[in-house]
Amino acid sequence: MKLLQVSDLHLSTSTKEEESYSLAVLKEIVETAETKGCERILFCGDLFNTFPDLEALRATFLKIVSGYSGIVYFLPGNHEILEKKGSNNSYSAYDWSKKVVVLDKTPYLFFEDEGIEFLAIPHQNNYSEILLSPPPQKQTQVRIGLAHGTVSGMSFTGLQEEEEEGGSFLDPNLLQILDLDYLAIGHLHRHRFGKVGKCTVGYAGSSRVWRRGEFGPRGGIILEVEKGMVRTEFLPFLSAGEYRDIIVSLDTDGNPEVSIEDLLQNTSSADWICFRFVGYVDSMEGKQKFQETIQREWKHKFRICEFDSDESEIVVIDHISENEFIKQFLDKMNEQKNQMDPDLWKHTRITGIRFILEQGKSK
Repeated sequence: MKLLQVSDLHLSTSTKEEESYSLAVLKEIVETAETKGCERILFCGDLFNTFPDLEALRATFLKIVSGYSGIVYFLPGNHEILEKKGSNNSYSAYDWSKKVVVLDKTPYLFFEDEGIEFLAIPHQNNYSEILLSPPPQKQTQVRIGLAHGTVSGMSFTGLQEEEEEGGSFLDPNLLQILDLDYLAIGHLHRHRFGKVGKCTVGYAGSSRVWRRGEFGPRGGIILEVEKGMVRTEFLPFLSAGEYRDIIVSLDTDGNPEVSIEDLLQNTSSADWICFRFVGYVDSMEGKQKFQETIQREWKHKFRICEFDSDESEIVVIDHISENEFIKQFLDKMNEQKNQMDPDLWKHTRITGIRFILEQGKSK
């Protein structure tokens, strides 16, 4: 049996652009499941960005998944409850057609599907109630869990990536008590795998770029269950694009060192582009002209195209381009440009200019 695990799509009506973009990714998710022969799609939380989004886009969601030949499992996350008024109307009270099965029963829902045991654990403030009424002992070869939250020890991905807030923590000891072979889980926005005892924990990450700083490809995980084993494969979604932090190195005359075309190579129209400027310059006139060109000729070609408001890495020094020591240093650096790693070359260039300027001040 093959399944497609996805999460954190955050279908949203906040703007027309956001709605069209998020729905385009949903269409690719369904098409991917169909073409890859996946009999089930597992939405592991935050399918909708808020409860009003759920109400507004439920019908559109159902229309898109209606052509899918398999079954869709929808496990609510921490975002589906946002801006929800009252507590009476449950998710499953809405009409989801026979195509979508809503897994909102707490503390969990236990069921079997095609010889696989599933344990669905929707987002909740804490999961201690599961221990009061644990699921039955495993009777099949494979037991798969669905959840939305943070498994302790798997949240850190580096200082550049801000993690999603608002989720609850799943105790690794609880996962072992549940006797899971694989946990399909949402909430963290970068895909990764980990181990808790014998259980493989798989985060598909966000299905699309939901906020600034979500670097790397967005996608889902194909699960193939065969002979008591669960094989996994991460698959990027092209329509999701990527978040790209493009560093524009300014020459001492204030102009970018490379062309716009070179800076934007390997990008796609679905990308979120953010330009960041660095350099020691005579003035910011060249940088300003560059921005005007981007706004006029390139901005409309991308999902989002913006400029970092932090310009602290641009240092303006009068007549720096006329400094003979710096000119000689830059000539030498240009001779080495094709022999060095591009990032190392840029770093060395900036560091060298800084060193020359600091030495001049100390004399």
